[in-house]
Amino acid sequence: MLTVLKYILFAIFLIVILDLIALHFVVPYLVLKPVRVNGEITPKHFGLAAENLNIEVEPNLHLKGYWTKSKTDTVRGIIIFAHGVGGCKESYIGVAAKLAERGIETILVDSRAHGQSEGAFCTYGFYEREDISKIINFIQTKQPDTPIGLWGSSMGGAIGLMALAKDKRLKFGLIQSTFTDLHQIVFDYKKRLMKGFGSQFMVDYVLKRAGKIANFSPHEVRPIAAVKNIEQPIIIAHGDVDENISYQYGQQLFDNLKSTDKEFYLVKNGGHVGLWDAGGATFEAKMLGFIERQLGE
Repeated sequence: MLTVLKYILFAIFLIVILDLIALHFVVPYLVLKPVRVNGEITPKHFGLAAENLNIEVEPNLHLKGYWTKSKTDTVRGIIIFAHGVGGCKESYIGVAAKLAERGIETILVDSRAHGQSEGAFCTYGFYEREDISKIINFIQTKQPDTPIGLWGSSMGGAIGLMALAKDKRLKFGLIQSTFTDLHQIVFDYKKRLMKGFGSQFMVDYVLKRAGKIANFSPHEVRPIAAVKNIEQPIIIAHGDVDENISYQYGQQLFDNLKSTDKEFYLVKNGGHVGLWDAGGATFEAKMLGFIERQLGE
């Protein structure tokens, strides 16, 4: 009996040691280095004229993407798209085609550490908000007077809110399915993946370690703080059955927005992805109508 107990204690000790090793050496990199994906379609598949982009946001760090062109004689506005973690620029080419018909051009880029863009680590908005400002700088070298908006989803929504708070050259924002606080959403994801078990200590340790590796402060990735400094018009859309990020976080972001020109749109039967499919024509009219109002219908 004593021998069996020794084996059990040794097994428990070994599991604890392996967990600690994983927390220190493995899990932080899973947070920082999402799997890279690249879409197979291009703007040409939608009949769109486009300029290939290679924008330097830091020395030796370039973002790759497309500048899709208007299908009308005028350019009424430009929308920067920001995708979610593990996503890519190609996700929004279909939307870009709809906007091109309305005289609106789009900037579709792979976020750092995603798709074809350079960068070793994803920081969920800490550096990416600065990248948005560099993209705006690039746009204004070519079209200095064209109004610029931002459309971001999931992580891209968090990036968008932090960019809107920082850079007032962004005139409006469309935000989908995003979170309030990086620590909170990582805790939520961990708890769900571990079937209800969650430890805030473990999350704090992993993010602290990730911050040291990638030289950023996870505690500053707080869209809930950023919205208190956003005065531009905003629409926040969220699915009511979002399995990854609760719609209650979207509601909290809306409630704390400083802007007086704001709308919260809860999409019935909408999950974390596919709001366009769940909302159908109503979703399309709501989001594109918001853009039309900002640019002057």
